[in-house]
Amino acid sequence: MQEEKAHFKDVLPVAIVSWTGALLEWLDFYTYAILAKILANIYFPSHDPVASLLASFAALAVGFLFRPLGALMFGKIGDQFGRKVAFLTAVSMMMIGTLGIAALPGYATLGIIASIGIFVLRIIQGLALGGGYGAAITYLGEFTPDHQRGLITGFLFTTPAFGMAIAANLASALQSHFGIEAFNAYGWRWCFVIAGIIVFLVALIIHFLYKETPVFTALKQIRRVTSAPIKELFTNKHYLWLFILAWIGVIGAHGPIWYTNQLYIKFYANDLGVPAKLSNQLLAYATYAVLWTYLFFGWLSDKIGRRAVLLFGIYGNALLFPITFHLMKNYVNPPETTALFLLFAAGTFMNGIGYSGAMSAMLLELFPAKIRTTAIGFTYNMGYGVFGGLTPFMITLLFKVTGNHYFSVILWSTIVPMIMGLLYLFKGWETKGERLWEELSAGKFAHEALILPGNMSIGEAMNELQKKGHRVAIVNENGRYLGIVEERSLLKALVSGHTINTPLKEVKLEVDAVLDSARIIDAIVLIQENGVKGIAVVDKNGKILGYVDPRYVFNEVALITAGIKKPFTERIKVEEFMNRPFTVNDNVSVIEVAKLISEKEIGFLPVVSADTGKLVGVISEKDLMSILCCNIENKDKPIKEFMIKDVITVSPDSTLKETLEKFIDNKIRHLPVVRDNRVVGVVSVKDALKLI
Repeated sequence: MQEEKAHFKDVLPVAIVSWTGALLEWLDFYTYAILAKILANIYFPSHDPVASLLASFAALAVGFLFRPLGALMFGKIGDQFGRKVAFLTAVSMMMIGTLGIAALPGYATLGIIASIGIFVLRIIQGLALGGGYGAAITYLGEFTPDHQRGLITGFLFTTPAFGMAIAANLASALQSHFGIEAFNAYGWRWCFVIAGIIVFLVALIIHFLYKETPVFTALKQIRRVTSAPIKELFTNKHYLWLFILAWIGVIGAHGPIWYTNQLYIKFYANDLGVPAKLSNQLLAYATYAVLWTYLFFGWLSDKIGRRAVLLFGIYGNALLFPITFHLMKNYVNPPETTALFLLFAAGTFMNGIGYSGAMSAMLLELFPAKIRTTAIGFTYNMGYGVFGGLTPFMITLLFKVTGNHYFSVILWSTIVPMIMGLLYLFKGWETKGERLWEELSAGKFAHEALILPGNMSIGEAMNELQKKGHRVAIVNENGRYLGIVEERSLLKALVSGHTINTPLKEVKLEVDAVLDSARIIDAIVLIQENGVKGIAVVDKNGKILGYVDPRYVFNEVALITAGIKKPFTERIKVEEFMNRPFTVNDNVSVIEVAKLISEKEIGFLPVVSADTGKLVGVISEKDLMSILCCNIENKDKPIKEFMIKDVITVSPDSTLKETLEKFIDNKIRHLPVVRDNRVVGVVSVKDALKLI
């Protein structure tokens, strides 16, 4: 079996869907940021303009501060129920918050209730964005090929800047349409109306086009989905360290940088005397001009690694602020558009280095699949939502305390990020080369194999399987993989005319081996297609590394143990899921029983009395192996001489919980269902697992 490979053309539809959904979430969220000064007068009127703006920025910051909580809420949904459910729910929630702001009356009408209302709606937006963007990163990332992860996920990282630029352009266009006075009075509401309606339409499209990621699908198929991703993130010391490293050293360090370049610079320019409309336009056009950098530096990280790109994005950007913010005051009176544009563009260009596909790829490669949505969303939003989202508030607060606007910017946007980045500089490592499928590859689930030579006899092989406790053996000749044999295939060989001395190479099952790098779900499909109990795992040179057994892949013991604790198992009766039984009477010969097991492809048979028809014992294919490998003459003896007489049973009225307990306590996989000591059905572990 070949290793799974993805191509850009296969990922493109997925990228378009996730990019569009994420873009519109940012558009909704940042519309408030662009209109913060206007909304300060509408919802937080005050005789002190700085205090009023500070209150508006506080509402802006609340949206950011609630993003980590949203990441945990929707991260749990994404890791437990699927990335699609999480993202679609978050987008719908964003629409509610956005349209709510559009409809909320101002302070003049509702008084303090209006101020509280804007905080509540910003909280809703913050929760939605916190959950939706982490799900979007995980969703797109789990579709991308390993060698293009930085490039492709870099598309997604253009959405915050693009969303802010569109919000600025939308505000500018509507301001021109209504006029400044009318726009400040009521026209601003149309920014939220338009953004909210577009998100609603896109949410409908996503609902029909969105498909679940292959990684989550694999987790679900092999029953490795966790029901407590938040708990695992904070109680597992290794996961917690990964979170702290990414949060403080990378995302948190770049958060103040990004929001200074992409948001606060326009407020700084306004304070120096640049008209608000011009600063909005400068920021929008500077953003458009450098959007390619988000992709380019993502692509570069695919070539040279994530770490170097991210560190340059943090330190190069932070050290640029003392220069650009100092120079800006020389070009504001009167405004020199070209010079100001270059200063705006210098910052947005540097943003594209740190905040690029290098960052999304690093996050995807850092965390395991089962907690990936929660971990990425929480890490991202703790960094950008807390440290980044506080940027306008903190710089304004520092300005109010110090009276020096320039020093306030440098303190928060240069000094703080450089200190935080030291953690990644000294403790971080390169993640490029990590496969998102690695933890779900066949090699990760391979167990030590029983390898037998092709010239070994059936009888010897039966004996080896019994001694080692294996269900499957790999047949090998001169270092070359030939195929597999298993209990049932050896029994079939005996009942079809082969002798106990027949060499294995004549009766082997020619089932393809699976590469250790292949997806485990593909290995399971191969097992099911061939109707075998296991499959060989080899490296790219053909060396046998082990074998995959579905019992261990699906972690049956843990699942059954967990199922016992579920209340619904006490309500389900055995008669609801038992199967029609195949039975043999106790006078039938061993070889006839082996033939029946082989033909019906079952591993277990109840034995009933030829005289009374009542249950007197059970026999399994493993028991038959033990009987025949010791003495082939046993094949003509009646099965009653070898059957297991101490039989564990359940009744049709027994509960699923009681059945599961018997499977675990007695280490068995099949149970006869009896009424009045007569067999009326059989149940197996496989049947029970379908219910739990």
